[in-house]
Amino acid sequence: MIEAIIAGALLGLLMASVFVSGGALIFTKYITAESKVIKYVNTRRSPTLFVLIMIGLIYIMWSIVGIIHGAAFVLLEEINPANGLGSPNLVFTLVTLIFPASTILIIAYMNKTVLVKALPIILIFAGVFGWMMPYTVN
Repeated sequence: MIEAIIAGALLGLLMASVFVSGGALIFTKYITAESKVIKYVNTRRSPTLFVLIMIGLIYIMWSIVGIIHGAAFVLLEEINPANGLGSPNLVFTLVTLIFPASTILIIAYMNKTVLVKALPIILIFAGVFGWMMPYTVN
């Protein structure tokens, strides 16, 4: 169990680096000097400190997501250890793929131009947690 949680945390950190770099490329287009958030940060706090805190929170959040996936893998491995879809645990991979599939549908419905930019991050999430997690733990 502890190996799965550690593996989940490490894969969460990997996903955080993908999210920070890809997210920066996506959100740069939407940040303008007239933005309320930018005006607030510039008048109240140091922008560098704000960005560092946000990146730190993103890394913590993805580590927690990875820990949850690691624990879920162990629980699903005990319930149903069958393999499939190129994964050691079919049920875990299918449950993990529900989130990226629903995210793709929501983004495609709301803003198709963002989907093209967000799709690599979403697919990396599916690969990291859907397939890499089971192989890392096993």
